[in-house]
Amino acid sequence: MPLLLRAIRKSRWYKATWLEEGKAQANALWDLRPEENKLSFWHVEDNKSNLYQVVAAIAAGRDSPGNFDYVLLDQTYLPETSFRIEHTAGRSFHKEADEYWHRDTAKLSAENVAEIANIIMEHGTRERIWEGEVTRLVKQAVTSGVIDMNPLKNRLKQKGCPNWLE
Repeated sequence: MPLLLRAIRKSRWYKATWLEEGKAQANALWDLRPEENKLSFWHVEDNKSNLYQVVAAIAAGRDSPGNFDYVLLDQTYLPETSFRIEHTAGRSFHKEADEYWHRDTAKLSAENVAEIANIIMEHGTRERIWEGEVTRLVKQAVTSGVIDMNPLKNRLKQKGCPNWLE
Protein backbone atom coordinates (compact mmCIF):
# COMPACT_ATOMS: atom_id res chain seq x y z
CA MET A 1 0.00 0.00 0.00
CA PRO A 2 2.12 2.92 -1.21
CA LEU A 3 1.25 6.16 0.56
CA LEU A 4 1.17 9.66 -0.89
CA LEU A 5 1.78 12.73 1.26
CA ARG A 6 0.53 16.22 0.51
CA ALA A 7 1.12 19.22 2.77
CA ILE A 8 -2.16 20.89 3.68
CA ARG A 9 -3.68 23.38 6.07
CA LYS A 10 -5.71 21.16 8.37
CA SER A 11 -8.48 23.73 8.95
CA ARG A 12 -9.44 23.54 5.27
CA TRP A 13 -10.22 19.85 5.64
CA TYR A 14 -12.70 19.88 8.51
CA LYS A 15 -15.99 18.22 7.73
CA ALA A 16 -18.61 20.84 6.97
CA THR A 17 -21.98 19.93 8.46
CA TRP A 18 -23.79 21.16 5.36
CA LEU A 19 -21.85 18.86 2.98
CA GLU A 20 -22.64 15.25 2.26
CA GLU A 21 -20.31 12.63 3.71
CA GLY A 22 -16.95 12.29 1.91
CA LYS A 23 -17.13 15.67 0.18
CA ALA A 24 -14.45 18.31 0.73
CA GLN A 25 -15.29 21.94 1.28
CA ALA A 26 -14.26 24.30 -1.54
CA ASN A 27 -11.53 25.87 0.66
CA ALA A 28 -9.64 22.55 0.51
CA LEU A 29 -8.83 23.30 -3.13
CA TRP A 30 -6.36 25.96 -1.93
CA ASP A 31 -4.16 23.06 -0.81
CA LEU A 32 -4.45 21.41 -4.22
CA ARG A 33 -3.27 24.19 -6.52
CA PRO A 34 -1.84 22.50 -9.61
CA GLU A 35 1.23 23.68 -11.51
CA GLU A 36 1.22 22.90 -15.22
CA ASN A 37 -1.82 20.67 -14.64
CA LYS A 38 0.12 18.54 -12.15
CA LEU A 39 -0.18 18.03 -8.40
CA SER A 40 2.92 17.33 -6.38
CA PHE A 41 2.89 14.48 -3.86
CA TRP A 42 5.59 12.68 -1.89
CA HIS A 43 5.91 8.90 -1.66
CA VAL A 44 5.98 7.60 1.91
CA GLU A 45 6.98 4.00 2.56
CA ASP A 46 4.32 1.64 3.95
CA ASN A 47 6.10 1.52 7.30
CA LYS A 48 6.53 5.34 7.23
CA SER A 49 10.31 4.94 7.58
CA ASN A 50 10.93 7.98 5.36
CA LEU A 51 8.08 10.16 6.69
CA TYR A 52 10.27 12.48 8.77
CA GLN A 53 12.78 12.90 5.93
CA VAL A 54 9.96 13.93 3.59
CA VAL A 55 8.59 16.34 6.21
CA ALA A 56 12.07 17.85 6.69
CA ALA A 57 12.45 18.23 2.90
CA ILE A 58 9.19 20.17 2.61
CA ALA A 59 9.58 22.15 5.85
CA ALA A 60 13.10 23.29 4.93
CA GLY A 61 11.58 25.25 2.06
CA ARG A 62 9.36 27.26 4.37
CA ASP A 63 10.07 30.73 5.67
CA SER A 64 9.60 29.72 9.32
CA PRO A 65 8.99 26.45 11.14
CA GLY A 66 5.33 26.43 12.22
CA ASN A 67 3.16 23.35 12.55
CA PHE A 68 3.29 20.93 9.63
CA ASP A 69 -0.12 19.67 8.53
CA TYR A 70 -0.30 16.90 5.97
CA VAL A 71 -2.51 14.19 4.59
CA LEU A 72 -1.49 10.61 3.87
CA LEU A 73 -3.45 8.78 1.21
CA ASP A 74 -3.16 5.18 0.09
CA GLN A 75 -2.15 5.51 -3.56
CA THR A 76 -4.63 2.81 -4.59
CA TYR A 77 -7.46 5.31 -4.04
CA LEU A 78 -6.21 7.22 -7.09
CA PRO A 79 -7.08 4.69 -9.80
CA GLU A 80 -4.58 4.44 -12.65
CA THR A 81 -7.43 4.65 -15.14
CA SER A 82 -8.18 8.21 -13.97
CA PHE A 83 -4.86 9.48 -12.57
CA ARG A 84 -1.37 9.15 -13.99
CA ILE A 85 1.19 9.17 -11.17
CA GLU A 86 4.75 9.87 -12.33
CA HIS A 87 8.03 9.57 -10.47
CA THR A 88 9.53 13.05 -11.00
CA ALA A 89 12.33 15.12 -9.50
CA GLY A 90 11.30 17.27 -6.57
CA ARG A 91 12.44 20.81 -5.87
CA SER A 92 13.29 20.76 -2.19
CA PHE A 93 16.67 21.21 -0.50
CA HIS A 94 16.78 17.46 0.27
CA LYS A 95 18.45 15.75 -2.69
CA GLU A 96 17.54 12.18 -1.68
CA ALA A 97 13.87 13.05 -1.15
CA ASP A 98 13.81 14.89 -4.49
CA GLU A 99 15.34 11.95 -6.33
CA TYR A 100 13.49 9.01 -4.78
CA TRP A 101 10.24 10.14 -3.21
CA HIS A 102 8.69 12.91 -5.28
CA ARG A 103 5.63 12.15 -7.42
CA ASP A 104 3.33 14.14 -9.69
CA THR A 105 -0.18 13.43 -10.84
CA ALA A 106 -0.14 14.58 -14.44
CA LYS A 107 -2.61 15.85 -17.04
CA LEU A 108 -5.24 16.92 -14.51
CA SER A 109 -8.49 18.63 -15.32
CA ALA A 110 -10.33 20.87 -12.85
CA GLU A 111 -12.73 17.97 -12.32
CA ASN A 112 -9.78 15.68 -11.46
CA VAL A 113 -8.55 18.12 -8.79
CA ALA A 114 -12.01 18.26 -7.21
CA GLU A 115 -12.17 14.46 -7.33
CA ILE A 116 -8.78 14.21 -5.58
CA ALA A 117 -10.07 16.59 -2.88
CA ASN A 118 -13.07 14.34 -2.28
CA ILE A 119 -10.88 11.20 -2.26
CA ILE A 120 -8.58 12.82 0.30
CA MET A 121 -11.57 13.87 2.40
CA GLU A 122 -13.04 10.37 2.38
CA HIS A 123 -9.92 8.20 2.57
CA GLY A 124 -7.01 10.41 3.66
CA THR A 125 -5.49 10.55 7.12
CA ARG A 126 -4.88 14.13 8.21
CA GLU A 127 -2.02 14.63 10.66
CA ARG A 128 -0.06 17.42 12.32
CA ILE A 129 3.54 17.66 13.48
CA TRP A 130 4.03 20.45 16.00
CA GLU A 131 6.42 23.34 15.39
CA GLY A 132 9.10 22.17 17.85
CA GLU A 133 9.30 18.77 16.20
CA VAL A 134 9.41 20.34 12.71
CA THR A 135 12.36 22.49 13.78
CA ARG A 136 14.10 19.44 15.27
CA LEU A 137 13.58 17.41 12.06
CA VAL A 138 15.01 20.13 9.82
CA LYS A 139 17.97 20.71 12.15
CA GLN A 140 18.63 16.97 12.24
CA ALA A 141 18.58 16.79 8.42
CA VAL A 142 20.97 19.75 8.19
CA THR A 143 23.30 18.30 10.85
CA SER A 144 23.39 14.90 9.12
CA GLY A 145 24.22 16.59 5.81
CA VAL A 146 21.16 15.54 3.80
CA ILE A 147 20.02 19.16 3.59
CA ASP A 148 22.54 21.91 2.83
CA MET A 149 22.26 24.78 5.29
CA ASN A 150 23.72 27.49 3.01
CA PRO A 151 20.80 28.01 0.61
CA LEU A 152 18.40 27.88 3.55
CA LYS A 153 20.21 30.62 5.46
CA ASN A 154 20.26 32.95 2.43
CA ARG A 155 16.64 32.26 1.63
CA LEU A 156 15.54 32.97 5.19
CA LYS A 157 17.67 36.12 5.38
CA GLN A 158 16.08 37.39 2.15
CA LYS A 159 12.66 36.88 3.70
CA GLY A 160 13.69 38.83 6.80
CA CYS A 161 12.96 35.86 9.05
CA PRO A 162 14.94 34.94 12.13
CA ASN A 163 17.33 32.07 11.54
CA TRP A 164 15.31 29.25 13.03
CA LEU A 165 17.80 26.60 11.97
CA GLU A 166 20.54 27.44 14.46
